[in-house]
Amino acid sequence: MPNIFTALQPVLFSAAQTVSQEPFGVISAVTGDFDDKGVAVGDSVKVTVAPSRTATDYVPSMQTTAGDDATPTTVDVAITANKQVTWHMTGEQIRSLENGGTNTEYVRQMIMQGMRTLRNGAEQAAVLAIKSGASRAVGTAGTNPFASDINIIPDLRKVLFDNGAPMADLQLCIDSAAGTSARKLGIIQQAYQAGSEEERRSGDLLRQFGFAIRESAGVGLHTKGTGSAYVTSGSTAVGVRDVALVTGAGTILPGDVVTYAADAVNKYVVNTGVAAPGTISMGQPGARIVIPTANALTVGNNYTSNLAFERSAVVAVMRPPIIPNSPLITQTLISDAFGMTYLLVQVVGDGMITWRLHLAYGFKVVNSNHVAVLMG
Repeated sequence: MPNIFTALQPVLFSAAQTVSQEPFGVISAVTGDFDDKGVAVGDSVKVTVAPSRTATDYVPSMQTTAGDDATPTTVDVAITANKQVTWHMTGEQIRSLENGGTNTEYVRQMIMQGMRTLRNGAEQAAVLAIKSGASRAVGTAGTNPFASDINIIPDLRKVLFDNGAPMADLQLCIDSAAGTSARKLGIIQQAYQAGSEEERRSGDLLRQFGFAIRESAGVGLHTKGTGSAYVTSGSTAVGVRDVALVTGAGTILPGDVVTYAADAVNKYVVNTGVAAPGTISMGQPGARIVIPTANALTVGNNYTSNLAFERSAVVAVMRPPIIPNSPLITQTLISDAFGMTYLLVQVVGDGMITWRLHLAYGFKVVNSNHVAVLMG
């Protein structure tokens, strides 16, 4: 057992290949190839976002002029979580497993369960970050979006299209309830409607209206804040994200979906909330119409946070943590079938051995224009 990293390499590979458990759709749908090797836990990677441009009249001239100034903005993406799963065995326990011939299988199962735990935690963190960085929402809270049809998907597409998303790599991550309902629809099951029997035969949902559809166990219920009776304290112009609120009480949380009495069309996702009268920040591109002074705000109901976004709108910074070398510590990297890399550490103590499986990660929406929530 102490030679785990040499004799048990085939066992580690086997665990990595059989780790798949719960649906894992969100992390595989975001930009995860960012160069983060030099980033320490708690530090930030700066992602540059180009500013919007204004057109001007062109006037021919024999002299050239400098172009207009362009000042980019940056979004900080930090590794915010440094998680581990641990277990240990005494020398006597190791000998007992060796005598029973089950030592390698036990290690395989422990690594498999550790990967599962870390992966699910990262998936939930990704959902939280994307939901809290979205622009607007569509659908009805508490209602399965695919209960009778898939007509809500074009509505999602319209939000992202109107926001200027490039529409090049659209992703739609849903929970298993929405996925199950979609599979029961005639447009999926019937070959004459679907165009083929592929979805019914394979069980995999194919691209719809430009969206690659993925399921995720990380997509769950968003519980709204307690805010009520808030009204705007001033007029909010088109394109403004920050809205000052007065008179009300209670919390408005990131991810809450809010509406205004003056705007019967748009459902805005809160990126930064409040715990008392103050200023909330909505996702880009902000208000779609002028919201007048003393206009009532309503916090929407709890909802299942299905997510639609352009892949490039979300950045994942993921890597194993950095642990200094020690003669008592042996380290090896294990990558699973999803491309996630974990650090497996063996620490030799007095009469016992501890194993740790590590993963560090952080997620951030770098362009909320290109993210929308599908409420379920």
